[in-house]
Amino acid sequence: MVWLLVPCVLLAAAGMAIGVAQSPTVTPIALGNVSDASVVEIRDDQGVTVLSGEFRSRTDALGNTEKDAALLDRQGRRVIGEVELEIPASGRSDRQPELEVDIIELKPNATFTVVIDDIPVGRFTTDDRGSIDVELQEGELPLASP
Repeated sequence: MVWLLVPCVLLAAAGMAIGVAQSPTVTPIALGNVSDASVVEIRDDQGVTVLSGEFRSRTDALGNTEKDAALLDRQGRRVIGEVELEIPASGRSDRQPELEVDIIELKPNATFTVVIDDIPVGRFTTDDRGSIDVELQEGELPLASP
């Protein structure tokens, strides 16, 4: 019985160590000054751009800037999803810039990085269907896993 217990304990310990080593680092979202943002990319954990889009911009009645980008895959086909930025008007200290990522049909349970004008601004992990729907303000932590 002891001969079976020792290998089982070693295998369980190794499995836990591997699981901890593979969990992605969760960092607060850091948008910085995105008022002139023009391009957004979604990159996989290897740094390869899997989706990209160009922002279009509009200003609402309160002076807030809203940017959104439809996304294209590497073959230039439109995908279901978008990335949005909401930038508060100057003088609105009660609000922070906000990033919304809403995409379906990515690789399930995978980590991706949102890159705006070649600057990584946040990471997210898709659910078991390959979807993500998250809205975060500057400095908030994204969910480590769905």
